[in-house]
Amino acid sequence: MIRVAVMGRKGGVGKTTMALALAAHWARTDMRVLLVDLDPQGSATLAAGAVPDGAALAGAIAGLTPVPVPVQTDLPGLDLLPGGAELEGVTAVRAITELVPAEVDVVIIDCPPGHSALDRLAADAADAVLVCCEAHRLAIAGAARAIEEIRGRNPAPACALVLGRLDDRRALDRTAPELLAGAFGLPVFPMRQDSTLALAMNAGAMPPTHGRAADDVAAVAGWLNLKLKHRPTPKR
Repeated sequence: MIRVAVMGRKGGVGKTTMALALAAHWARTDMRVLLVDLDPQGSATLAAGAVPDGAALAGAIAGLTPVPVPVQTDLPGLDLLPGGAELEGVTAVRAITELVPAEVDVVIIDCPPGHSALDRLAADAADAVLVCCEAHRLAIAGAARAIEEIRGRNPAPACALVLGRLDDRRALDRTAPELLAGAFGLPVFPMRQDSTLALAMNAGAMPPTHGRAADDVAAVAGWLNLKLKHRPTPKR
């Protein structure tokens, strides 16, 4: 089982888009994928066509209710644990790993922006963490704090930076991935601007199978497959 947490310390950096796109990518390869929406805003839940009611997930994490049955999405192979406002003040008793059915191949956890407690809960369950930001100073500063926290964990999950909404026409955007890879000492993946992806998300559809963004997501998925293939499963 591959378990990936997708984080972003501020909103609007493409975190939910990456989580959805990665989940859809693997579901389309006949893998059984569970998307866990830990965001009280419920954006991934809405985008997946479900009701953003996080009561079942919040109650299960708090140990107050049974483990919820995942909701089936319209994309075969992709199930969802919906998020919503009820997650805002939840106190964790159960680990995310306790909520995952045994037959799942991939777990994608969409984390909320600026909620350190839920970030830690996701990191506890993750074999790899993708930190999403945009190529400007304030967003990168937030990402740097998240990367430092992830590296301080024991055991530390694999980690990569995802730069969202990159525009190939801007010189800074073209050079940012290489510069940040050198500065942070970890892989940096671009998530280029893609009108096809934007139109799909605005229409409430799943991320498309073709286009620049689809190619970028496939590169991230390929790195995760190779990175985690022979990685020992951390003791939880």
